[in-house]
Amino acid sequence: MKKTSLVLIVIIISVFVISCDSDPCDDGYTQLDNGVCVPDYVVGIEKNVELGNVFYHSKYGTITYKNGNWYNDENLIIENINR
Repeated sequence: MKKTSLVLIVIIISVFVISCDSDPCDDGYTQLDNGVCVPDYVVGIEKNVELGNVFYHSKYGTITYKNGNWYNDENLIIENINR
């Protein structure tokens, strides 16, 4: 009985450890320093207003789409974002 209980406890703990994900964001999203998950930038994403206007770019980091322009985290316009 003790052996069965011990095996069961080990299995339960293993399941919890395996199921814990260090990245709380869904695929296609990146977690920012403040804990918020934002969509990753892909060409044409600015047309999808349902996702908001803040995105993560692999080169520029956090970027924002405002008034037809892309801005970096220093509020400077990014001229050629797709390069």
